[in-house]
Amino acid sequence: MKTKEIQSLTKEDFIFLEKSLLEIGFVEITKTDSKKTFNRLGLSPPRPITGKEASYMYTNNNYTVKIHTTFLKKEGKWRDTSTDIGWCLIAEKDVRKYFSRPFQRKKGFVLKLLRYAWITKWKVDNRHLCPSCNRYMDIKRKQATRQYFWCCTNKTKHTQPVFLSWDHNLPPKAKQFVTKRRKNTLKYNKNNELLGKNPTPAPVIRKKWNMRNPENQE
Repeated sequence: MKTKEIQSLTKEDFIFLEKSLLEIGFVEITKTDSKKTFNRLGLSPPRPITGKEASYMYTNNNYTVKIHTTFLKKEGKWRDTSTDIGWCLIAEKDVRKYFSRPFQRKKGFVLKLLRYAWITKWKVDNRHLCPSCNRYMDIKRKQATRQYFWCCTNKTKHTQPVFLSWDHNLPPKAKQFVTKRRKNTLKYNKNNELLGKNPTPAPVIRKKWNMRNPENQE
C-alpha cells in the first residue's frame, strides 16, 4: 500500500484510507451501531466530544478488529492533532483484548494505521488453535512487561497452560514492520529514561468511558 506521507492530512488521505480498509473486508461502524452499544451499556465519554469519527470493524473467529481514524466524516475533516489519536484494537464482544500503540498524527499516519489494520485482521483470521487441545487460544498480556501472547487454559484437556508467541506464524513482512516499530518504541523509552522521564502508556492514562450498565456487557 502506498500513500503520500505528509503531516498535514487531507480529505483525499481519508478517502484512500477508507477505500483500503473496505477493500480488505472492514465495514464502517455506523451511527446506529454506536448508539445501540451506548444505550445498552449506558456509555458516556470522559470529556466532551464533538462529532463522530469514522471507525471500522472486522469480525472473524469470535474476535473483532476496530480501527478509529480521527476523521470526522460528516464535517469532512480530521480532528485537531491535539485532541485525538488513531487506535487499532481487538475485542471479544465488549471486552478489549488488545491495543496497539496509539498512532500519532505524524508523517506516515495513514500507512501505519493501514498496516496495523492488515496485521490485526490477519491475527483474527488466523486465530491460533491450541496445539494440545485444538481449542481457540486467547489473547493475554503480561502485567510486568506489557507484552501480548496467545494462551490456552483448557484444564479439562491439559493441566498446564499452553503458550504461543504473539507473532507466531506472522508473515515475514508484517513481522519486520512490527519489529521495527517496537525497536523505535524501545529507543524512545530509553531516551526518556536518560532524561528522567517515565511516560505512562496512552491506553493507561486515557480516561475510560463511564459505563452505567456494566451488567449488560457481553
